[in-house]
Amino acid sequence: MFLKDQKVGKYHIIRSLGSGGFGAVFLAKDTWLNKQVAIKVPHKQSIELFKLLKESRLQAALNHPNIVRMIAAEKEKRIFFMVMEYVKGETLEKVLEREKILDYLKAIEYILQIASAVDHAHKNKIVHRDLRPSNIIISEEDILKITDFGTSAWLNNIPYASTRIGSPPYMAPEQFLGKSTFRSDIYSIGCIFYELLLGRPPILDPDPFKILELAKEGKITPPRLKNNRIPKEIDEIIMKCLSTSLENRYQKASEIIRDISKFKGKDPKKVEIDDIWGRIKAREKKQSKLCWNCRRPLHSKSERCPHCGEHS
Repeated sequence: MFLKDQKVGKYHIIRSLGSGGFGAVFLAKDTWLNKQVAIKVPHKQSIELFKLLKESRLQAALNHPNIVRMIAAEKEKRIFFMVMEYVKGETLEKVLEREKILDYLKAIEYILQIASAVDHAHKNKIVHRDLRPSNIIISEEDILKITDFGTSAWLNNIPYASTRIGSPPYMAPEQFLGKSTFRSDIYSIGCIFYELLLGRPPILDPDPFKILELAKEGKITPPRLKNNRIPKEIDEIIMKCLSTSLENRYQKASEIIRDISKFKGKDPKKVEIDDIWGRIKAREKKQSKLCWNCRRPLHSKSERCPHCGEHS
């Protein structure tokens, strides 16, 4: 590909930023504009130009503060590459490796940004299909930017994208079957939200078919059962994102924003106090069970009345 200090047209290669399954990314300087940019070079260079242009055209169609901006697509000495906005920062994956989990207030701020970007893409008929922490960059200003539209697809007058592609721990059940829709991205947002709060996606297994099996059966433990400090409203939002049923899942990313904004309108301390009182009242309700015979109070789990001996 490219080497440090190499000159490629008007671009001066500074260093490698990393490499993935589809291409290598470099930090470079646009010597005409005197600004830093990110250059992505696809590994596959022998395919037709219109196929190489697919990602750049998809990303260039989007203009949103939470999506990495596509600047240009170029070809120099038979090497095709894309020129993108350079975001100085680190991926959400790196943040999670260091922090393990995030406070739920920080997590919802990040999810609001992700959902806003996804909503913009969907309004432009683009489904991302590979939303995951490693494809989300956090700038030094704490602004999230979605990148890597290499697996994205236009859903213009077609019900779904038929290629089976994505990252298994973040894939919706229908995505495994080659039927990705806008709601498949919603499922991925739910997986990311889950991971931000618990340190891992809802279903993690080295066998993709095991992930599919568990996802199809809806065998996901609600995050609140693993950490009861997670507010029930947030738990409900995550589980709605992760619904196996497309009808029961959020239909639009804007609906996630709406429900989080509704929750944010509440005082977090009051939410926590109300939650504690709710649990106390629930316990009191269970303890107020009466024997059908002598009408004396019973413990909620009692099968026989300790006073008269009758079965409860």
